[in-house]
Amino acid sequence: MAFIIRAQNVSFCYSEGESKSPPVLKDINLQFEKGEFIGIIGHNGSGKSTLAKHFNALLLPTKGNVYVKDMDTKDAKHLWDIRQTAGLVFQNPDNQIVAAIVEEDVAFGPENLGIPPEEIRKRVEYALKAVGMWEYKDFPPHMLSGGQKQRVAIAGIIAMKPECIVLDEPTAMLDPIGRREVISTIKKLNKEEGITVILITHFMEEVVDADRVIVMDDGKVVLDGTPKEVFKEVEVLKKIGLDVPQVTELAHQLRKEGIDIPSDILTIEEMVEFICR
Repeated sequence: MAFIIRAQNVSFCYSEGESKSPPVLKDINLQFEKGEFIGIIGHNGSGKSTLAKHFNALLLPTKGNVYVKDMDTKDAKHLWDIRQTAGLVFQNPDNQIVAAIVEEDVAFGPENLGIPPEEIRKRVEYALKAVGMWEYKDFPPHMLSGGQKQRVAIAGIIAMKPECIVLDEPTAMLDPIGRREVISTIKKLNKEEGITVILITHFMEEVVDADRVIVMDDGKVVLDGTPKEVFKEVEVLKKIGLDVPQVTELAHQLRKEGIDIPSDILTIEEMVEFICR
């Protein structure tokens, strides 16, 4: 089996030596297959954003190794290849937008890779169409909504043709409409373009359609499975300070009242279908 990203016995401290800080990551072992849609959830301080930065070598493990397509992130000669393979989208799109026009911003990454101009034009058009922003190509980014800015930031990564996109809480600063726009774009890229997606979030509803959900707490992986497998562990999730999707919570409460209802219901549609039966 070919894994696009592997983390082997990864631990990480932000400072070492005499002023050594407590480990933020503790002996993480994970493997991601090409084309997977993975959700990583956890409360603030659980280590999920720190882990995300390891997937494209923004941070390097204190102990253990991270491999991106079998390239060790600690090997400096692979740095550009790793960052072309795994692109990182940050929480605040304003931190990633660098140009005065949308089209120029999306072209920035490929230009820095030395891509020929004709190929850059093709990539920019492809990327903006992929996120539904082609009609805004001549707009100044500051004229866009938060959700539109985040889609432009994602397009800037897509234009570099990564095989994997790591999104670090990309909807945290958006309103519900912007969140829906961005999540819809992410799902489309995964299903239609075959791009591996690793979505770090604290909104449970955003990962109910993922292939796999990983739950982190105190720098460790505490749950790893399909959304149905993970979210039926309601008590475990609540114990570490996480919510579950509202429909799952409703099913959990009904079961506590003695009603025979599946514990792995995730969506309103599944609840309606069960009740109608």
